[in-house]
Parts: sequence; C-alpha cells; structure tokens
Amino acid sequence: MTKFLFSKIGSIVLSGILLGLSYPSFDPIPTGILAWFAFVPFLLAHREENSFKKYLLNASLFILLAILIDVYWLNYYSFKAYLFCVFSQFYFFVLPLTIFYFKKKRFGWKTALLLLPFVWTLTDWLAHLAPHGMQVYLLPYTQANNIWLVQFIDITGMWGITFWVVMMNVLILLFIETKSKKNLIFTVIWLILPLFYSFYVLVLNSRSAIGTANRKSKVSIVQTNQDSYSTDSTASQKTFDEIVSLSDSAVRTAQPDLIILPEAAIPVALFQNKNLLDFTKNAISNWQTSVAIGFVEFPDSTKKHIFRNNALVFTPQLAMFWDSLKIQAQDVKVYQKRYGLPFVELMPYFETQPTTRGSAMERGTEPYTFSYANFAGDKFKVALTICWEQMYPHRMAELVNDNAEFVALMNNDAWFEKSGGAKQLLAFTRLRAIENRRSIVRCSNGGISCFIDPFGQISGKLPWFTSTIGTQEVLCVYKKSFFTRHPEWFPKFCGVLLVLMLLFLFFFKKQQTTS
Repeated sequence: MTKFLFSKIGSIVLSGILLGLSYPSFDPIPTGILAWFAFVPFLLAHREENSFKKYLLNASLFILLAILIDVYWLNYYSFKAYLFCVFSQFYFFVLPLTIFYFKKKRFGWKTALLLLPFVWTLTDWLAHLAPHGMQVYLLPYTQANNIWLVQFIDITGMWGITFWVVMMNVLILLFIETKSKKNLIFTVIWLILPLFYSFYVLVLNSRSAIGTANRKSKVSIVQTNQDSYSTDSTASQKTFDEIVSLSDSAVRTAQPDLIILPEAAIPVALFQNKNLLDFTKNAISNWQTSVAIGFVEFPDSTKKHIFRNNALVFTPQLAMFWDSLKIQAQDVKVYQKRYGLPFVELMPYFETQPTTRGSAMERGTEPYTFSYANFAGDKFKVALTICWEQMYPHRMAELVNDNAEFVALMNNDAWFEKSGGAKQLLAFTRLRAIENRRSIVRCSNGGISCFIDPFGQISGKLPWFTSTIGTQEVLCVYKKSFFTRHPEWFPKFCGVLLVLMLLFLFFFKKQQTTS
C-alpha cells in the first residue's frame, strides 16, 4: 500500500480524493483542511517527470477524479449536467499545473513552487471571468465553511484564500522534502497569521470590521417549498397561495419591517397582470410591510424564449399611492438579474440563443438597491441579488458599494434536492458575507434558507423542503470593507508581481548564461 501511494498512479488517486473531498458539500465535516495538502502527493511524485505528455495526462486524471467526487450532487438535477460540468471545468485546474511544469523546466523545482501561488491566484481569477465558467470548482471554496480561518477575505476577497491554500501546500511539501526546521516554522507562521486575524475580528475587536454606527431591522423569510420553474399547470396558483398565506402569518406573528420571497416566487409578469397587481397592492397596503418580490417577465412577444428575472422591494407607500399618483410599470425601478447559470439560464457567448432548457435570460446591466421603512419610520437600504449571482464576488461588492446595509439573496435551490449541492451553495454565501461585512438574508424556495451575519455565522436555518417562515433582527452595517471598495485588487496585484518576478528571473538567467 505504501509503495502504491508514493507511485505516480497512487499520487493521482490520493491527491484526487483529498481535493475532491475538501469542498463543503460534506458539511458539517470540516473537510476543507484536506485542501491544505491535497496537491502535495501529486507534486512530489512528479518532481522528476520530464515527459510533458505523461505529466499532462496525469494532471488531467488527478483533476478529473477530484471533480467527479466533488460535484456528485449534480446528478440529482441531470446526469448530462454532471458530465458536462466535469469535462468543461477540469482544465481550469489543469492550466496552473501545466504552467508549473514549464516553470519547473525553465527555472527549477523550488522556484516553480514559490511562483505557484501567484500563478494559481491569477488563473483562478481569470477562470472566474470566463462566461462559460460554472464557478463551483474554484479553490477558495474549499475553505468556505472554515470561517475561523478566512476572515481576512474582507481585505483580499476569496482570491486571498487561493493564495493561502496553494502556499500552504508548497510549505508542507518543502518541509516533507527537506525536514528543515526553518520550513516547519514558515508553515506554522503561515497557519497562525489568518487564525490570529480571525481571532482579532471575531473575539477581540469586531467593531474594527463592521464599525459602530449600526442598526437592526426585523426581516422575515418565506420558504414556499414550490419549484418556481415547474411546468405543472397548477404550480403558479399553489405558489401564490403559499406566498400569501405565509406572508400573512409572518405579519400577524412577527410584524417584520421586510418580507423576503424566493427567486421568481411569482412566475409571471407582476406588472402585466392587472388582477395580480391589484391583489399584491391591496395585500401590502393591509400588511403595511414591505415585500421583496421576485418575478419573471417576457419583454419581447416575438422572442418568447427570452425572459427577465426581476426583483423589487414593493413598499406600502408604493402600494397605497399607485392609483392616486397614476404610477405606471415603467416608472417602477426593478433589479434585473445579471448572472445566471451557464447553459441553463443563459448560453455563454450566444446569450440570445435558447439554452438546454429552451429559454434565455436577458441580463441586467446595473446594480440597484432599495429603500424601505419600518413602523417607526426608520429607513433602511437593502440590496437584492438572485441565486447564481452569489458566485460573482464583484457583483455583490457593486451592490454593497451602492450603500446597501444588508443583502437579500433570493434563491431557487430545489434542483439538487437534499444533497451536498445546496450545502455547497450555502457555504459560498458565507464568503460573500465576510468579504463585504454584510448580513445576508438567504431565502430559498426549498432551502437552505437562513440568516448569515457579517462574519459568516449562520443562524435561524429553516428545515429543508418545508413551507415555513423565519424572522430575525438583521444587523445593518454602514462601513465598507477594503474588499468592497477594491474587489479585484488582490488577483491583479498577484498578476503584476508574477510578471515582475518572471522578468527578473529571465534577466537573471540570461546574465548567468552570458557571464
């Protein structure tokens, strides 16, 4: 067994298993720690590999195995989607390993190792920008549930996690290889640094992260347990009946300042259906509570496959004065979803073409936040964001930069049933909360619905696939994190440093060969 583990095939299997298990779909087990050394067996076994074809094949097998293990939950939605995700995403991981091979050949083993964190951070960021990227399989997400470690991302964003994880692998590898006390000390220091920052922010001085001038707003979430995209002819009516019943219950029992509904909770055009609009206005006027509503509309009758995924905060004031002020639908500002799941909601590079579901989402173009008031007249500002947009850190930062005091994330996560998929997406939401130091109210039709504070801590989690409501006082924060103000500085900084180091190495190498 030992001989097998130290062989090239053994290293592929071991590293693949470690990396595949390190993602948070296995919560509550803290498997993210496995990513700290997941690359060590593969890199050690391939140190002396001089055949690029063999190296590339082995690297591809390693990454394919890891992804096959991690995204098993996509089978709950579609086996085709599972295979597509695996074979379309693995090269995002193979790319930095390939670059590492050529750096090793050109500059040597140790230099290539020290350059690897910079390379991986830059390629992770570039992979995230690719329109066809699924986003799920990025290295930072291995640590999404380790909130005791990753509080520093309010400075670096999740790209700082990429750098930290890869550097931890490098330091552990160097220690195993050299048995040097110096390398052991470096490894321990590298672990202590983020732990100390997390301890400082979580325990010693939380105000340093969120400031002091903060208030609370009472918010209710409505979990309908209805699939917003169901083709059942009675689904729309069932969904609407549940929304009304649960919202009415929330008002009677908790009197919240804001009620939040799931993504596309109303699967028809709110403003194009007079009876629906009149009912909504009357209900909100009677409740005297603002409601964050998601709805779908089809803007072009000649292209019926194109839809918009919209959301707005419908306030009692808007409801009461709609008729007297003769408000028209075009006068009402709505938030339009900008980022959808590639190949399912929109077709990358060909966005007006139908996806595998036969529809195509028209993307929004600008961030927008909403104001609402509580019963005492205090005003709050909330950002609405919709489902897959949580995978784009800069999008969340745009919304918070528009002075949002907290974020409402409206989801449809029922596709994956009670699998690791919903757990994994919930873990990703925690990173967005930490990065921007904003509370996130997560409302999903089937779950997981909950409240997340600015430090990524979860509370008020509702039971899966249950029609129910939850209410909490949500912390509203004014202070903007460094990441919020500069969401892409860290990967760009790593890219610049990488270029400068490569130029220096080329120049130094050239000087050596000429002297």
